[in-house]
Amino acid sequence: MIKQSSRHPFPIYLTAGEYIKAVGTQDGYFPDFGHHVAGEMGGVWLHPIKLLDGFWLRLTDHRRNISVWSKADEFINHPWGAEFRYDHGLGHIPVSMKRVQFAPDEEKGMVVRYEIVNYAAEETVLELEMLFRSDLRPVWFSEQIGIEDGEEDRFEAVSESALIAKDSGSEWYVMVGAEMPGIGPVQMTTDRALFGPERTAGGGSGASLTASLKLDPGETFAFHAFIAGSYTSRDECIATFDRLKQEHERLFEQKLRLLESIDQKSKLIIEGEDELNEIFSWTKWNTQWLVQKVDFIGRGLTAGSPHYPWWFGCDNSYTVQGLAAMGDFRLAKDTVDILRSISQEANGNGRIVHEITTMGVVANPGNTQETAHFITMIWDLFTWTGDLEMLRENYNICVQGMDWLLHEMDPDGDLFPSGYGIIEISGLNMELIDTAVYSAQAAGALASMSVALGERQRAEAYEALADRMKKAINRVYWSEEEGLYADAVAPKSDIVPKVDHLVSVAEKHGVQGYRDVLNRVLGRVQDEQEDRGWLLNKNWVIVTPMETGIAEREKAVRALGNMRTEEFIGPYGTYLSGVYRTETMTISTGVHAVAEAVYGFADESLDLLRRMMRTFSMALPGSMNEMSPDYGCAVQAWTLYAMAVPLIRHFFGVKPHAHLNTVHIAPLIPSVWNGKKMTLQQLHIGQAVIDLELRSEAGRLHADIANPGGLKVILEWAGQTVIRDEPHIRMTL
Repeated sequence: MIKQSSRHPFPIYLTAGEYIKAVGTQDGYFPDFGHHVAGEMGGVWLHPIKLLDGFWLRLTDHRRNISVWSKADEFINHPWGAEFRYDHGLGHIPVSMKRVQFAPDEEKGMVVRYEIVNYAAEETVLELEMLFRSDLRPVWFSEQIGIEDGEEDRFEAVSESALIAKDSGSEWYVMVGAEMPGIGPVQMTTDRALFGPERTAGGGSGASLTASLKLDPGETFAFHAFIAGSYTSRDECIATFDRLKQEHERLFEQKLRLLESIDQKSKLIIEGEDELNEIFSWTKWNTQWLVQKVDFIGRGLTAGSPHYPWWFGCDNSYTVQGLAAMGDFRLAKDTVDILRSISQEANGNGRIVHEITTMGVVANPGNTQETAHFITMIWDLFTWTGDLEMLRENYNICVQGMDWLLHEMDPDGDLFPSGYGIIEISGLNMELIDTAVYSAQAAGALASMSVALGERQRAEAYEALADRMKKAINRVYWSEEEGLYADAVAPKSDIVPKVDHLVSVAEKHGVQGYRDVLNRVLGRVQDEQEDRGWLLNKNWVIVTPMETGIAEREKAVRALGNMRTEEFIGPYGTYLSGVYRTETMTISTGVHAVAEAVYGFADESLDLLRRMMRTFSMALPGSMNEMSPDYGCAVQAWTLYAMAVPLIRHFFGVKPHAHLNTVHIAPLIPSVWNGKKMTLQQLHIGQAVIDLELRSEAGRLHADIANPGGLKVILEWAGQTVIRDEPHIRMTL
């Protein structure tokens, strides 16, 4: 299954294994770009180090006096890797070319295959030059722990067709080579000043392999290039390179099997929704591309490529919920292990870190909301896995985290922890709606955890706490005048000093007159010290009371209705701010879609998903960008939450209780799907696997459920409830 690219000003691609990430542009080149490591976010990375700025192939036809660095005319993305096709990008040389590449998931390297076809009516003689540009350097923030780039890389020959380079300051290696059998020996050149068609900014060195090739009319010639790396030893690097050469066919087949197994779990087939079904498959594959394994840290899901290729507390608190629904329990638990262990090492008080580089550096010790969000995510994961060991392992940090939220971060004791939340706008470090909502949800999750672990007394205390917090949110954050929940709670005296900064942020987004809006809002409030709700930016997180089901129904219905307008929703989904109306993300749209579904608005939820899906393949074939429609990270992990949670937990209505060997199924079916078959295959709940086939017609629900593991299935529809546990359940309600 492939997707061909549409044209885009700066089209990025990602070829990924669990170790290697290759990022370039869809013409096959590797320009400098990125801001975390300035100009260095592309190229070939073996996190936590970069290996290459890039690689390029030059074709020279001496008879015709033509020499050209190959530049692709067409890009095709596959779940397993990338394909580039060349015709006009080879000038007037009478050959066409194809390049395909993939990165095995269990190896620290990648494989590139070139195929050249002579379409002339006569013999063509070519000179091929394969050029690699090293740039052995560490990931962002590494200098904070004393790890810095060495002054130079030096290549040396390992064989007649392979070279290895070492960073002068560390045991970092990259090995490159190409099998180019042709006329005469391969010529090898190395030089720090050796560049290809792009003069990249890195401080590495160049290495090229040159060989001659004779092609008869219609003849095809193919060769492989290999790239391997190590952040520990020369021997490991060479051993990896040798395995790539000897076993690349087996490794490719292994990659295909992995991606097929990922697609088969939670396999979505909705009649008449071919695009939706396809996008769901690609979203699962995209998620696998973002898995990063670092031997001395672990294996976990990174946030996005190419700009955020490391681990985040916030992003994964969303995405792990999607991983659970798609049945990848191992990746979910691996990711949680990294977040928990590094958070405890860095903070030691239950606070969940925000951002961890692949060198293990904590770039931000944690925004307030993500500690609460992590707690909720742990409970959600447990409901899918039933893994008591996992729950026990994470229970203490959850208890600590709630204590941190309600003491250090809530000095006034109003049950609203303060600090930065999801919206990381400088100055918005107040009692924010997302933090308040996720903290209340976390208290409820801790109550459920405590019951599962036999902590009855704690369970009762957390349940009472959750109830108080929910009531406080509905009382204090609700704006009756606006019919919306507020962004933040604070006294007027805290808001006034922030006005200039908030206005400057708005103006950067092109919003004029925002100072007058704030002054009018502030002018209506006389009491300087009383806590009250403020709708400052109308940020998308004001939908979180509905996403979590915390909003009282009357308030929820009114708020959702008020958010179904051009003030909040654009052509690609939900704006990050109803004031700015300039930016949209897959997560803002996905959370809004969940919120609509929680209160029974299936059609409105599906409408939001369809808006989000308009961005599919707009920039990177097979993906939806982090920022809609086509910028930010080309691949973003939390898009899995945006797709999987509305579809599986709400439209199919799956509410798992794996620890009780039970699943509730209460479908919420959009009206356009009435009469259509909805199938969800290989849904994993604990050790059990079920297949669901649903169809609603004339107010009746027809259900066919394969249940070989004997789960207790509680099916709910139109006020009816049926409980069955047979291996095959077929019924009409």
